Amino acid sequence: MIPWLKNLESGLHKENFGLLLLRFFWGSHLIVYSICCFMDGGMLKHLGHPAIQLHFPFSELFWGIVAAFTFIWTGLFIILGFYFRLATLILFTIGLIGMWEKLSWKLFFLPPLSPLVFLTILGLVFSFIGAGKFSIK
Repeated sequence: MIPWLKNLESGLHKENFGLLLLRFFWGSHLIVYSICCFMDGGMLKHLGHPAIQLHFPFSELFWGIVAAFTFIWTGLFIILGFYFRLATLILFTIGLIGMWEKLSWKLFFLPPLSPLVFLTILGLVFSFIGAGKFSIK
């Protein structure tokens, strides 16, 4: 067998390759979601609404823009593995802020809150797991 194919085959069986795929899909999803939010002002206002419920100053649109930019740079950092734990902890914090007003066990896994629940859980879990071998350090 060709030596580089053998190295590629042995690399595909490692758990670090699986982490790389998870990082790529999660980061690209965050980037695409934030681009879709920038195309629709209503989505930006919806994204910034939890900050207004917690009595942060400024408007929903401002906090929606801040959250969308945060999704873009955290998505890039997750894909690259650069400041990975910082990016996942920030996503965990954004998920908690989004769920704070409606946080209860009764509504925990119902559809309006389920994306925030997954963002919070993924942010916390990946901050403990780390970026893996294939990352910029």
